Order: sequence, then structure tokens, then C-alpha cells
Amino acid sequence: MEDFAFVKLAPQRYLCGVGPFRTSANPPADGATAFYRNNFDLSDPEPWKIPARVFETADLRILLSENGATPLPEIAWSGLGDGDVRSIFDAILGQIERGELKKSVPVLAERGILHRGEPAALVKAIIAAPETLWGYGYREGGAGMIGATPEQLFTVKEGVLETMALAGTAPRHEVDDFPTDPKEIREHELVADYLEELLTPLGEVAREERTLMDLGSIVHFLTRLRVNLGEGDPNLNELVKSLHPTPALGACPRGDGALRQLVDYRDQLGVPPEFGAPFGAIHEGFFQVLVAIRNVSWNGRDVFLPSGVGLVEGSRFDREWRELALKRNSVKSLLGV
Repeated sequence: MEDFAFVKLAPQRYLCGVGPFRTSANPPADGATAFYRNNFDLSDPEPWKIPARVFETADLRILLSENGATPLPEIAWSGLGDGDVRSIFDAILGQIERGELKKSVPVLAERGILHRGEPAALVKAIIAAPETLWGYGYREGGAGMIGATPEQLFTVKEGVLETMALAGTAPRHEVDDFPTDPKEIREHELVADYLEELLTPLGEVAREERTLMDLGSIVHFLTRLRVNLGEGDPNLNELVKSLHPTPALGACPRGDGALRQLVDYRDQLGVPPEFGAPFGAIHEGFFQVLVAIRNVSWNGRDVFLPSGVGLVEGSRFDREWRELALKRNSVKSLLGV
């Protein structure tokens, strides 16, 4: 099977690239299509992956061998214990109580072992994902990642940057109380305010009203924002560095120390470095970069299913632990693993 990368552009429209891939520190100067793939801490010096062949399709099975007959993976999940996670939660909540942080988003990963099948065959499930989700992924040798995220970091088209604040989460059965939940509203508005403040130096920011994004088993608060970048080609690398990570998956205030601490926590809990990182592509003048959450990743027979949760004033461990499981279970249901 060839190496590949793909990302959803619109309903039933996927941009696909097939390897071998060249790597570059910058997007192609000739306007060619390239995928953007980095680690959470943006440590890859050449995050642009330029495919040998590019095409669009409505059916991702074309990426698989034998006309899509590649067998789906069978994975034995190991479950999770809360020992290490609880100590990290307590440390973060202590910083919030002391006023050192307003919010931080720890991540943990459930591990599994691949018994048989091919993880890349999960692209079959992406085809049937709800339209509110953005399918994406890649395969490179014996490793890869496939998922469907509800969150775009930002898009740039014809000089207009659009982004979203997606924060605040509740299970389906709590949807009636969710719109007035003070903790969830506080978590969401912190992200939306941060993005508006960040974008204001670039131009006049248009901020829409807070709404709900319904993902079936989960609901989120959503606020969309956009700004006109003006004339000239924007520096896409700098825009990624400026916007990633938002407090929806990072820390607030976003200092180097707070982010370094989050990366250290992720390392302790065995989180793959690409989870929550920017993943996207530039194609025909349109740049879209997603937040790589709600995914399964693999390296050989080792499989990982991460989830993160936003901690703010008023967060309780039992509630946040439930939210972490809710997010992972939604991915298992979507991908059939």
C-alpha cells in the first residue's frame, strides 16, 4: 500500500495525496498542493509534505489496495487507570486556584494492540462521518493517524481568515441544561475572547453569536470568527504558530512555561505527539488547517486513542473523567473500533 494523506475540503469532497512525499520548511513557491503536518509543539522543521500525486475524490477507499477490500483492524483496548491522571489534574487545578492559570487542557491516551487487519482501512468509516466533522489522516510506512475532527484551527481563502472557538462539552442527555451551564460557558468564552484578542491586530474581527454544535452523542459550544488579512500572501507558518494551540487545547495564559508543562504531561501519559496538532493542506489557493483530535493513531501494532479535557475554575475530577471517556467512545463508535 502506498503512503497517503487526505483531508476533507467539503461534503463528499476529499483532497488526497499519494507518496512518496517530499518535505519542506515552507509551502511550495509554485502554488503546488502540499499537506501541512506537525507535532503539537510544532517541533518538525519541515512540516510541509508534498505528494508525488494529487487528486480529489468522494470515495476514500481508492487509497486502499485491492479496490478497498483491505480488512478493517481488530484492536484489543487496554482501558485506563486514573492514578497518574488524577495527580496531574490536581496539580493543574492547584495552579488555577492560585491564579497562575485560567485554563489548561491535559490529554491522556488509551492504548491498544492491533491483532489483525490494517488501521489505514479506517478511511472507510470516514466516508460515513457526519457532515459536521472534518475527516483527515495519513499513512506513512507502518505508522499513521486517521480521524474526524469537529474543529478547524483556521482557513485562509482570498485574504480572509476564518476560525472558530469550540469549547464546552456535554453528553446528549444533558443538552437541555448545557446552554446555561456556567462552567461550560466560562470555558468557552475564555477561548472565544482569546481568539478575538489575538486576531484584532490583523484587522477588524467579525465575531458571531455563540451557538451549539450537535455531534450526536456530544454537544459543544461554537463561536465563529473571521478577519480580512488585506493584500499580499500571508505567512502561513507564522499564522499557525500564532493560533496554535488555542485555549481549547492548550493553556491560558499561553506562556512558554504553561505549554512546556502540557507537553511534559502528555509525554508522561504516553500521548502521541501529533494529537491536537495542526493538520491540513494548501490546494488551489485555499489553506485549511484542522485541529487533529478525535482520531486513532498507530505505530506498528501499538494503537493510541487520546482525548483531552479543559480544566477551569469549578472543574471536578469525576465530571472531567467522564468527559474524557465520552470523547473516546464517540471515536470508537465513529470508526468502528
